[in-house]
Amino acid sequence: MIPAIAAALALASPAPPTPAPLPAASATASPLNLRGHLVGEFAGNPSGGRSQGTAFAGEFMIGADLDFAKLTGAGGTLHMTFTAREGSSLSANDLGNIFTVQEIYGDGLTPRLTEFSYEQAFAKGKIDAIAGRVITENDFAVSPVYWGDSLYCTFQNNGICGTPISIPINSGYVAYPSSAWGARVKVMPTSNSYVEAGAYQVNPSYGLRGHGFDFSTSGDSGTYYPLEIGFNFKDYDGTSSGNVRIGGYYDTSAGYGVQNQLARFAAPGSPALAFLPNAPYTGRWGYWLQADHLLQGSAARHKRGIAAFASLVYGDPCTALLSFFGDAGFVAHGTFAGRDDDTVSLGYAYGDVNQTLRTFEYGLLAAGVPAPVNGQEQALELNYGWLVRPGFTLRPGVQYIVAPAGNRAIPSAFVGDLQAVISF
Repeated sequence: MIPAIAAALALASPAPPTPAPLPAASATASPLNLRGHLVGEFAGNPSGGRSQGTAFAGEFMIGADLDFAKLTGAGGTLHMTFTAREGSSLSANDLGNIFTVQEIYGDGLTPRLTEFSYEQAFAKGKIDAIAGRVITENDFAVSPVYWGDSLYCTFQNNGICGTPISIPINSGYVAYPSSAWGARVKVMPTSNSYVEAGAYQVNPSYGLRGHGFDFSTSGDSGTYYPLEIGFNFKDYDGTSSGNVRIGGYYDTSAGYGVQNQLARFAAPGSPALAFLPNAPYTGRWGYWLQADHLLQGSAARHKRGIAAFASLVYGDPCTALLSFFGDAGFVAHGTFAGRDDDTVSLGYAYGDVNQTLRTFEYGLLAAGVPAPVNGQEQALELNYGWLVRPGFTLRPGVQYIVAPAGNRAIPSAFVGDLQAVISF
């Protein structure tokens, strides 16, 4: 990891502090905005989990935003993003938990076209539309921006970083770095409010290895329809001082009831798998509430401040793996003297595995069939973000996973982690 980071750092020119995974086009005179990052995440558990181990995962991202209005005097913006991931997962190998401890791991570990979309504003900026190969996470249940960065992305645990994790787990919501064909329209009736709606293709095969450039509709299972209403407020620097978002979705996909999620937790060949009911359901739904607030200071770049956030998500009782999910935390931007861009982040995530699945598991045990019992998983993370130099951040931290997968038979785990980010 160290040689790769050092080499990339030597080539990287000074840049602002670490951006969100997919930062918007910067307000510059140039019509072309180039962006990218190299991220590495290490994690190891000296105790707890199914076994002890270590793992490393990495991601390379490069993207561009071409503003035709600046180039020709008219038109919208073309967004293009490419990503590649590799590595291994401590959660999959040793912990057995749902909230993966390396947020950069997953989505097929394959090179992929993450975004190819066209965005256009109308009505003097009060209406904004985007269509193409898009990412639902760019627009719905998205992280707020403080100090020029995604607030949630100061964490490495996937239960806290990014969109509330139960939404993509329970539905066809497309999270970065995957993408799907779709469109979104956003209307901003006032300077601090908006309403947005979208329609996105649901295709589970897109997240598999080797499908990063699969643009077909083969394997489509339905359409994901989200709706969100949001309110945002500004501080004296004109940056965010708080946001409230209320949203929901309906996914037309057909599938089996949540009892079939037992296959996710039972060992291969387990006799419990022979009793899966395979009861079909059509349609999945859920809703969310997100709020964040600037408690102290400013949210402007290079300014000191403290922000708090919280999310609540409910999934339908027939199909959702996590019927209830919540997370909350604090991020302090600016620590010691002269360290105005360092951060201290404390976050917590809670997920309740669907009671319907738990009742099914208890029924199997009562009948003498060995089966796991999945209850509530919790995760706690504390880390320090050290801006070594502009564009290079190291984030050492610790995590504590209570009852991985909500299974009390798996010991709670301590995890040490380290994230390194080079952005340009």
